[in-house]
Amino acid sequence: MELRQLVSSEQPQEFAQKLVQTRIAKGAGFCETKSSLVGEAHLAFGRLYALYDDKGPTPEEMIAGFVLHDLGAFPQSYPRPDLTHLPPEFVIECGELWAKAAGSARATRQAAWIVAGLMKVQAILLYPIFKPWNLSSAYRRDFERSGDPIQWPYARTLDGGKIFVQAMVSQGEKLDRMIREAGQWGFEAEPDLGRITFESPYAICTRPVERAHKSGAAPRQDRVAA
Repeated sequence: MELRQLVSSEQPQEFAQKLVQTRIAKGAGFCETKSSLVGEAHLAFGRLYALYDDKGPTPEEMIAGFVLHDLGAFPQSYPRPDLTHLPPEFVIECGELWAKAAGSARATRQAAWIVAGLMKVQAILLYPIFKPWNLSSAYRRDFERSGDPIQWPYARTLDGGKIFVQAMVSQGEKLDRMIREAGQWGFEAEPDLGRITFESPYAICTRPVERAHKSGAAPRQDRVAA
């Protein structure tokens, strides 16, 4: 697999289009509020990374992606949890995780943890959706819940309902283990982290699969920070 940081003027736009298309195709029943600029700020000022199957039939097609930023660049999306005891440039918030190809979500998380290790971060912060769908279970092994679920002011369900997210943090021994396990299969990285090739144990199918959204069902969207 290959992870690339998106730096050209066209790539962020393609990333944003893929994010929206994936939400629609997988029935993700939420969207940002009209006044929210959080997603736009992340795409404009965060580090955008896309995953490519460099050994597959379409090696130049984005199949998944995520955005991260360190808290020295701009603040976390919500004041909680308080991580001011750590140097802000070594705390990253990760979000906007989308996965178009079946199985690519796990490989994308693996790639994100490899990046975190190379950045020598001391903590990773996430805000997975908790209600009305619980998307936090994918992170419960390596992340600790921080406080009660937060009513998220930046997004609503498609019918206008409230969305709650759960702040989660990985640090210390859990972070070290997660980074170590992500990189155990082998990887090579450019000095500026613009391109990382890595081996992954996760099988990926790039054949498109359309899923109809059912009212009340949890969306099959691996959204980290909603």
